[in-house]
Amino acid sequence: MSDRYKKNLIELSDKKTVAVYATRKISTALETVTEDLTLYQGVKLVQLLEAMYEQGKKDGAKTAFDALNEKIKEAEKAIPHRNPGKPKGKKLSG
Repeated sequence: MSDRYKKNLIELSDKKTVAVYATRKISTALETVTEDLTLYQGVKLVQLLEAMYEQGKKDGAKTAFDALNEKIKEAEKAIPHRNPGKPKGKKLSG
């Protein structure tokens, strides 16, 4: 990990801890925002962070599945396909 990023541990409501790697500016802003939080503001902030985290997971999964689907389509195009049917008859020379 680079020196430019700092690890911030965010505790979620279900007692899980999520490591958020952010630049120093973002880390400082996060510390400032969480410094004098009331319980109500803290709960709202955690809900917001959880929603952002879950959306990030969904977006990441969507990106991965989109990439897989694209590669599958490319592979399907590369495979020659012939519909089954009656084979062509052989001409008898005679």
